[in-house]
Amino acid sequence: MQDPEFRQFIERVKLRSPVEVAIGERVSGLRQKGVLWWACCPFHQERTPSFAVDPRRATWRCFGACGEGGDVISFVERFDGLSFLDALRLLARQCGEEFPERNLRGRARGEEARRDDGIEFVRWAAAIYRECWQGNDGAAARAYMSGRGLGTPVLEAFGVGWAPENGQTLVQRAQRDKIALERLIEVGLVRRTDGGRAYDFFRGRVLIPIRDRLGRTVGFGGRVLAGAPPDAPKYVNTSETALFHKGRLIFALDLAAAEVRRTGRLLVVEGYTDVMAAHQAGWKSAVAVLGTATTEDHAALIRRSGARNVVLVFDGDEAGRKATARALLGLLRLPIQLSVAVLPEGRDPGDLLVEADGAERFRAAVEGAREWFDWSLEGLAGRRGADLASAVDERFHLLVALERPLERSARLAEMARYLALPEADVRAQWAAFVRTQRPAVHPPATAVAPPRGASAPRPAQGVERAFESLLGALLLDNSLVPLHGHWFEHCPSGDVALFARTLLERYASDTSGEPIDASALMTALGDHPARAQVMALQALAETAESAEALATDAVRWLERARRDATLADLGSALAKSESSAEEDALLEHLHRELRNGRVPTHQPESVQSP
Repeated sequence: MQDPEFRQFIERVKLRSPVEVAIGERVSGLRQKGVLWWACCPFHQERTPSFAVDPRRATWRCFGACGEGGDVISFVERFDGLSFLDALRLLARQCGEEFPERNLRGRARGEEARRDDGIEFVRWAAAIYRECWQGNDGAAARAYMSGRGLGTPVLEAFGVGWAPENGQTLVQRAQRDKIALERLIEVGLVRRTDGGRAYDFFRGRVLIPIRDRLGRTVGFGGRVLAGAPPDAPKYVNTSETALFHKGRLIFALDLAAAEVRRTGRLLVVEGYTDVMAAHQAGWKSAVAVLGTATTEDHAALIRRSGARNVVLVFDGDEAGRKATARALLGLLRLPIQLSVAVLPEGRDPGDLLVEADGAERFRAAVEGAREWFDWSLEGLAGRRGADLASAVDERFHLLVALERPLERSARLAEMARYLALPEADVRAQWAAFVRTQRPAVHPPATAVAPPRGASAPRPAQGVERAFESLLGALLLDNSLVPLHGHWFEHCPSGDVALFARTLLERYASDTSGEPIDASALMTALGDHPARAQVMALQALAETAESAEALATDAVRWLERARRDATLADLGSALAKSESSAEEDALLEHLHRELRNGRVPTHQPESVQSP
């Protein structure tokens, strides 16, 4: 069983993360009917709801094709594609429980442990950059950001730092703190010259930490100050590493998550300072992708955020229009409302929001956002001939991303009406466009990955099936534990034996009187990779007439199976006996077992062996 401190932490997180709330933030169709909440299962396609959430037991279960089930942590694992510890981190962050990183670091294994070490190095660097920002070296950087209209509270919230120009700040601090430079190279903080000399990757730049959705810094965006060499790029991000993938990160999603869950709306802007200016002005749901093109991973992150209405807010010039179109491409497969807010031409959110009347103008643009297809059609106004045909083809690239043929057909009809052209002509150009496209324009939709390390329940046989049934009965009715718990001394080693041992230990030590059901047992199992199987055992037990009847049938099977094994052993020993005295003793034992009754040729239905 997990150590008490870890188990108590899990219990606090689960208590403060109601399963119906956490799932409702991710599954928009969840509706209460009686004591349960129902929706179509998010893990497979279905037309009628078979996915049930039980707040009383703090569990969820699909009664349909996939048969999945578990507690709130296992749902976040499954839906968000996270490991157990990352799912626990996310829930802890959302409910305000401080995750004991240092105390629990030893639980990560293999690649996960190396990743956690890398995150610790980036956190270490972020703290150093923050110190530099606050010192004399950071005066110019502070003046620059102040000149952009960004105040101290928002700069602190985003953890803005400064990388000194000398290029040796991290290198020297690493030597002092006995950190191997090669590990800093792995996470993109340090590089080496051809001659082998180590130097800091970021030099003379304002550094904006880039965090994952769990709030952990995994990289930085660096911006040069005025007066930098003309050939120096304005922005430089951390290079691609095992931690930092631009296509898998959304800037400030961790800070926006609570507001997105509250309102269901997400604002996507273009740059770091745009996001900070929006948050400073009260738009706490603003985020940015690292580059203007959205990916399937971006779409998955947005879907998992619980956003139901996404507003793209890009610069109001032609470059902003193109950036908006690229951003739309990755999001059109999502079952959400997509709209576009058009800012005055040549203005970006970062500049507009710090002006005297900028906040109201920004609000007017967001509240007046156009539905994405209406916005795309507006760009066709005034075009004629070949120019119109080319512009229509550009819109077709967006229609390709739509997964439902009926929606695509309706959009083509809308386009024809807007252009006042025969619908047949628009459809003919669409058909010609499709013929010129490679099959790759239809990438598969992002799938929900199972949690790493989880193993699916498998059919049990014979004695194993009986032990599983008995364990399920004990989870449904803890009063059966003193009567039948001793049978698990004979349980073959494996997951069921572990589950039973954990249940018995928890039963013996628990003084709260609270039932030890599937949810409680999953809590006690902590990050064990097979924890998700517990819900399946309880769900199977719930199909029996009663927990007591199921336990009785399982024990009868085990008694007879054990007697059969005893008889087989006695028969084998008789065949090998070498003396009449030994043979007589074995025969007497055999007769005694036979008088007690042999296992019949049939088994009880509830634990019937395949």
